[in-house]
Amino acid sequence: MNSAPVDRRVLLSLIAAGAMAVAPHSFELPPWIIAVFALGGVWRYGIEFLRWYRPGGLVRFGLMLLLLVAVFRQFHTLLGRDPGMALLITLMGLKFLELKTARDFFVGLFVFYLIILGSFLYGQSLWLGGWALFATAASTAALVHLTQPTGLDMWRRLRLSGAMLAKAVPLMLIVYLLFPRISGTLWGLPADAHSGLTGMPDSMQPGSIRHLSESSEIAFRVSFDGTPPPLRELYWRGLVLTDFDGRGWQRNATQAAKQEVSFFPLNESVSYQVTLEASNKPWMPALDLPATRPKGARYHPDFTLEHRAPISERLNYSVTSYTRYRTGALDATEHAGALSLPRNLGPRVRALAAQWQQESSGPLQVAQAALDYFRRENFVYTLSPPLLGDDPVDEFLFDTRRGFCEHYASAFVALMRAAGIPSRVVVGYLGGELNTAGNYMIVRQSDAHAWAEIWLAERGWVRVDPTGAIAPERIELGIDAVRRLELQGVALGSLSSEAVQRALALGWFEFIARHTRWYWDYTNLAWYRWVVDYGKERQERFLTSLGLDDISWSRLTGLLFVGALLVMLVYAFLLLRPKKSVDPALALYLRFCRQLARAGMVRAPHEGAIDFAHRCAHRRPDLKNRMDAITEHYVRVRYGQPTGADELRAFKREVATFRV
Repeated sequence: MNSAPVDRRVLLSLIAAGAMAVAPHSFELPPWIIAVFALGGVWRYGIEFLRWYRPGGLVRFGLMLLLLVAVFRQFHTLLGRDPGMALLITLMGLKFLELKTARDFFVGLFVFYLIILGSFLYGQSLWLGGWALFATAASTAALVHLTQPTGLDMWRRLRLSGAMLAKAVPLMLIVYLLFPRISGTLWGLPADAHSGLTGMPDSMQPGSIRHLSESSEIAFRVSFDGTPPPLRELYWRGLVLTDFDGRGWQRNATQAAKQEVSFFPLNESVSYQVTLEASNKPWMPALDLPATRPKGARYHPDFTLEHRAPISERLNYSVTSYTRYRTGALDATEHAGALSLPRNLGPRVRALAAQWQQESSGPLQVAQAALDYFRRENFVYTLSPPLLGDDPVDEFLFDTRRGFCEHYASAFVALMRAAGIPSRVVVGYLGGELNTAGNYMIVRQSDAHAWAEIWLAERGWVRVDPTGAIAPERIELGIDAVRRLELQGVALGSLSSEAVQRALALGWFEFIARHTRWYWDYTNLAWYRWVVDYGKERQERFLTSLGLDDISWSRLTGLLFVGALLVMLVYAFLLLRPKKSVDPALALYLRFCRQLARAGMVRAPHEGAIDFAHRCAHRRPDLKNRMDAITEHYVRVRYGQPTGADELRAFKREVATFRV
């Protein structure tokens, strides 16, 4: 390895390559880590070009210990994805201060490749893939600069780097298609990779659904087999909450999973495919009610689907559901659980429920009385409800009367149980946004919703959404419409459907922005389906479609070896075949002659350049000056004293602008 000092201009290429490699991590790591890297590059630039202080070995060692302590204090460990990447980036920033020989630069560049690869531990989106490609090209161009410090200018280094990457594409495709895979996606992520994700919680406390609804992150995408149901029927069932302690709702963790479901469908089935984003939660949303159990899922008696483990990678599954149904009877345990109430439930809540029970002839009349109460008593649906105290149901029903879906669902179920009607809370998502670019539904975390179910002897569990009594726009139009109406100061439920549609009409800028966002999401989805999610199952389906039935590790390894060997043989043939050397000045002159030939002035094989120019000048005196100038330029460049690249470029421009 060459240990000679490196041209300091190479340092600028190295710093630029490092900046591109580290840039994506600025969205994921604490700012001070990126600042340390940047400070290291600036400091080294100052040393080389501004004669700043150059730290000695003892100072650099002290700084290294300081960085180790800082990273440990930040993450409380030195192991794992975040502390590992933080150490790599900060120590590389420190490494700038001691770069001296070509070997040091080589090490730095290969660390940049590692940092680029590490960015895929945080995400695998299309933009990150594109950025990684540019960052890799920049590091490769810096590598070219290191090996040829004065031979090529910046653009030629970048062009050479791009050409090298382009030549690697066939080999990359073969490895991508044939490399034996284990179950899962293309890239496996470490255990802490999804620690920051927020999915549907397994309990509902005051504010938990509202907090989730503030996120515009995509929860999942759905592609229907046929026409999707109306928006008001898109209740995506997440989990069912039955245990109530007076303040929050929890699911009954003692229920056992079932292999089969038991309910009677009342309409045609709906089949669809779900692409669920990583949430670090096991819930698998499905249209209410799911009739099939996807592979790897457990079916609970409350008609919810749960994955066998927290979902840390994007998950695809197919489900068939029925939006209208009749469920069966409850056993004694389920019946008792659906009626349980805490002793500290407010007396005003119990009294109101008892009054409805006395005045009604059955459970449906009691439920209707509760919905009428919400409509009549000036309740308000708002995305910014006031905070509630220790008895949130009582305070909401009789004091604040301002709330989100979780407030209405919780209060409604508490009232039903107080009236002796088995009931429970269901949380999930409602509605979604139809992406017409790809004809699929986008459901975001902001579509999180809570509703209620009451049990009737003749019908089983019946869905009741008390939010619809206050804000029918939330049910009919979705949460995005509610936000836009609130921004315009429109009180929900106060306008006719025509007035609401006029209020929600998009301007031209919003229209373009929305469709641009749809096409971008569709492109990202294609990237996920064909690149990121190209796992074992998709690889088997693809190779089987090509007629390869035996998809074993040994056969894939053999195919991979043969494919890679063929690519290398093709490249070897191209590299080793005799090449016809063409002088660039001659190539340009022949291009000039071809233009004249198209005008009927064909150069004879024995004819010299000057004689040919004279002959053409007799035929086209209007072009004499241009033809003479090009011919003289050609003779000078090819047969005169050696000229530089600037002279050849000038000759190229002269030929390019010549017209017959």
